[in-house]
Amino acid sequence: MSAWFEQNPNIFRLLQIFGWAVNHPIISLIILLFSLAIIGSIIKAIVRLIETASWSILQVPFKLFFAVTRIGLKSLPKIGSLALKQLTGSKANAQQLDRDKQQRLAVISNRLAEIQKEQQKLLKEATEILATDTSDVKIEC
Repeated sequence: MSAWFEQNPNIFRLLQIFGWAVNHPIISLIILLFSLAIIGSIIKAIVRLIETASWSILQVPFKLFFAVTRIGLKSLPKIGSLALKQLTGSKANAQQLDRDKQQRLAVISNRLAEIQKEQQKLLKEATEILATDTSDVKIEC
């Protein structure tokens, strides 16, 4: 048996402590109660830590949702005013485009009238030339 205790010194140490506790029962009871109190406090602290961590993990999606909602609600007036500016701006832009189109059409119409006048002058000149000298000119088509 002593050879086995030499191979396992921890068990031998435990038996020595148990022997001391049997010889001193009151001190052993007090040490046992303190040990149980300390172990109970450690277990309570671990449970409280796990509970707090679990509660925090469960709250994260809700906090994220509320933060996104709060940001969305704060930016909603900005988005609304931007949309209103774009709508009024697009109406003003549409009116400006209509004015630009009207001006461009007026310029094109004037230019076409000038070209038509020039074409009439050129046709008149060509008919005069043809009327005066029809024998010398050959028209190729």
